[in-house]
Amino acid sequence: MSAEQLLSRLDRVRSTGSGRWIACCPAHEDRSPSLSIRELADGRILLHDFGGCGTDDVLSAIGLTMADLFPDRLPTPDRGFRRSPKIPASDILAALAYESYLISIIAMQVADKREVSDADFTRLALAARRIGSAAYGQD
Repeated sequence: MSAEQLLSRLDRVRSTGSGRWIACCPAHEDRSPSLSIRELADGRILLHDFGGCGTDDVLSAIGLTMADLFPDRLPTPDRGFRRSPKIPASDILAALAYESYLISIIAMQVADKREVSDADFTRLALAARRIGSAAYGQD
């Protein structure tokens, strides 16, 4: 189902940006629009009702199911998506804990007014980059 088909079933639809709309929620008495709708580049549609209704309730009220929010075929990695390596979350958390530990050691040296070597400052910068990369997807 396209976003346009979904929007045609809703009341008081208003665009809030490219691929984004708000509308009155069909699952409750909505005096002002509380339903946020977003169409992603791959055709998936996201719904969120700030009035508290669940997505299933919203869809049921307009005769749709969760499957209607997804295109028949999502793009596969060979169609333009970058495949992320499958790294267990526990390994990522352990690496972040180690980098944080290194930062805390150097921070204690600075707090105690002890000399910090150039190599330690270089390692501090690397730890900060690694944490930033994990948090924000930067390289």
